[in-house]
Amino acid sequence: MQALVGRETSVPVADIRNMSLWKHRLRVTVFDESSYSEIRVFNGTPRNWAGWLALAVGLMMGLTYLTVAHTPLREWVVPGYVAESTREDMRETRAMADSLTLLLARQEMSLTALRHSLAGDSSALAFLQGASDPADNTLPDPASLSTLETGAGEGEMALRSQIDQEDRFALQRKSSDGNASIGFPFLPLAGSISSGMDVGIGHLGIDLVAPEGTAVQAVDDGSVLFSSYTVETGYTLLIQHRGERVSVYKHCASLLKRQGDLVSGGEAVALMGNTGELTTGPHLHFEWWVRGRPLDPTLWLGRVAE
Repeated sequence: MQALVGRETSVPVADIRNMSLWKHRLRVTVFDESSYSEIRVFNGTPRNWAGWLALAVGLMMGLTYLTVAHTPLREWVVPGYVAESTREDMRETRAMADSLTLLLARQEMSLTALRHSLAGDSSALAFLQGASDPADNTLPDPASLSTLETGAGEGEMALRSQIDQEDRFALQRKSSDGNASIGFPFLPLAGSISSGMDVGIGHLGIDLVAPEGTAVQAVDDGSVLFSSYTVETGYTLLIQHRGERVSVYKHCASLLKRQGDLVSGGEAVALMGNTGELTTGPHLHFEWWVRGRPLDPTLWLGRVAE
């Protein structure tokens, strides 16, 4: 098969040399080499053929781009391309990280306010009730914590003076309202004491042991001040009682009451467990606070058991 190129013109040779090759009309004939029979004839100018070639290359490039850009093939062909599913996972992870950061910040401020409320600061209690609202997704203003007093309040100082003047071993001291005793009428847990109170090492309560999952009950009537999970103490519950008394239950397996719930003395409020970092086995850490001061609850456990 042979191809012969001829020019469809009768212009003299001298004029042809002066004309641009791109404008010459050429004829490309394809012959069968064995029989010299004509198979195909192509007429045109080199400029037209170059245009058609450029158009064909452009179409091929466009089809290639569409194939790579709109099919899963781009994940293997395009270097550094991140799949849409991976992008969605990254967005969800970022949103989750932001939520956890906000939650940790809220929890830290709530715990700070909780420590102040245990010291008898009424403004801290008001802050805690507002900052721990589950329906509130905004972060409380940290400046509001700077107004909380860290020292002993007037109520605590009065209580210390009263205790110094009275019999230190009295089991039924009356609070300033004259209606509520310092002690409690119900046992927090039907179990034995594994560790007593030691203020010197920061152990502000006692540890009670019983089978895991044993019901933990409120020692008196009151309202739930705090009900949440903390890293160190696990599931923790605080109940505010009349007479400026607060009972604390730590390392629970689960909580049966939420913040703001009203509870009766002897009512199950949690289940004993082994949650949090500051625990070595299933037990209930119980604290008893009166007017911002931790008292040894063992003074009332025997009386209640009787």
